[in-house]
Amino acid sequence: MTDAVNAAADLSPGLHKVRSRRRILWLVLLIYLPAMIIAFAQDNAKFWMAMTFCVWLVLLIVAVVINCLVRCPRCGQQFHTHGPSFIPLRRCLHCGLHVSADKRPDEKLPPVPEGKC
Repeated sequence: MTDAVNAAADLSPGLHKVRSRRRILWLVLLIYLPAMIIAFAQDNAKFWMAMTFCVWLVLLIVAVVINCLVRCPRCGQQFHTHGPSFIPLRRCLHCGLHVSADKRPDEKLPPVPEGKC
């Protein structure tokens, strides 16, 4: 039991980083529609919608890049990236570590696969 608690405590800062970057991505995705509705209500709607879309697109690119670069605290590989593909799942694509594994220390952490990391 204490080994599981210690393992979860060691992973906690890294998983916090993964979760915060995932929140940024979801925030950028969810802000699109309200921002476009506000831009559409302006006097010069075409201009403001184009500007809103360009700013949102830049924010989306930045959010995806920072999510691609975040590393798994257990295996050290990119958490959401396997090869050239970005797949924002809740588990590490290399070792299977769940994004909230440190919040559930009573569950047994899956072992790191041999030769995968």
